[in-house]
Amino acid sequence: MKHLLKETMKKIPLLSGIFLGFARRLDYKTLSRYMLKINEQKQLSAILKEASRCLKDILNYNLFAFALQDEDKLEVWIDPKVYKQAVRKVIEQDFNVKGFSNFHPIYDDTGPHVRTVTFHSTDLISYVMMDGKYFAKLYLLPDRKLFIYHNEIINIIVKSLGISLTNYMNIKRLENAAAFDPMTNCYNRREFERLIEHSIANANRYGRDLSVIMFDLDHFKGVNDKYGHLVGDTVLKNICQAIHSKIRRGDYLARYGGEEFVIVLPDTKRPRAMELAERLKQVIENLTTEARDGKTIKITASFGVAALKRNSDKIRLLKEADNMLYKAKAGGRNMVMPKMRLLNTQS
Repeated sequence: MKHLLKETMKKIPLLSGIFLGFARRLDYKTLSRYMLKINEQKQLSAILKEASRCLKDILNYNLFAFALQDEDKLEVWIDPKVYKQAVRKVIEQDFNVKGFSNFHPIYDDTGPHVRTVTFHSTDLISYVMMDGKYFAKLYLLPDRKLFIYHNEIINIIVKSLGISLTNYMNIKRLENAAAFDPMTNCYNRREFERLIEHSIANANRYGRDLSVIMFDLDHFKGVNDKYGHLVGDTVLKNICQAIHSKIRRGDYLARYGGEEFVIVLPDTKRPRAMELAERLKQVIENLTTEARDGKTIKITASFGVAALKRNSDKIRLLKEADNMLYKAKAGGRNMVMPKMRLLNTQS
């Protein structure tokens, strides 16, 4: 009996090695399958979903979280979402932020099968990804013992995530560059056409309000002729910066033509849009721009406001705004049409 026990004990390391080798081959096979899927994805949410599935199959994690800080914006993807509050504290400390709310569940529903565990922040394994434009961190809470080769697998996934993230961010920046007017930082005409179609479709589908403000700078050609185009460009930049500071985050400003702009206001009735246009008229009127020889430039703008009618379209909406802008210019410029008192009379 003692001899049999000794022989069995001698075989345990060999059996463990065989088992470990088999598990390693199986896990690397799983890794290879998912690496192809990760590299095929174009959207960040899809990239993270495939990475989380891979790590779930290999590590059977209790928690997967990914935090991305791009400029001043911080977003977090998490699975399962029941750990949202626990992860928030860790990320606030790691990223030195307070009160962020951009949490995205990787899966729509955690389901009844999710088993929650109590853990300390030091139980989390974290991995950093960064370049000169972003900083990201992957957090894991494995539910099994990690072997040495598991660290190799996780590092491969992290490197692949880093490459996919960099490619995604580069494409995103190229798309943004193509969507914005580089001088004024407003949406360009092409992107405006796409955005307003989407806004109108949503408004019609859900029965929501939508208004637009079209405005044009009065006698702007005279500024270019007198002070030069560089000064004229500065005037445009200053005006657009001032307008951006006065509109909501969900509103958007687009450069429609040379010195003509459109503001799209979702969930806004025409009276509210009229009030905003009056305020913006005053903002532009009070704005000054430094010119050569210590001179300052002041300029005014004319505004036309229109609201989307039920089941109407982009052509009719913009035509109405343009007609109102024409009336403002014909009426003496530096005014909003229709006027508030006229609007009250008609309603």
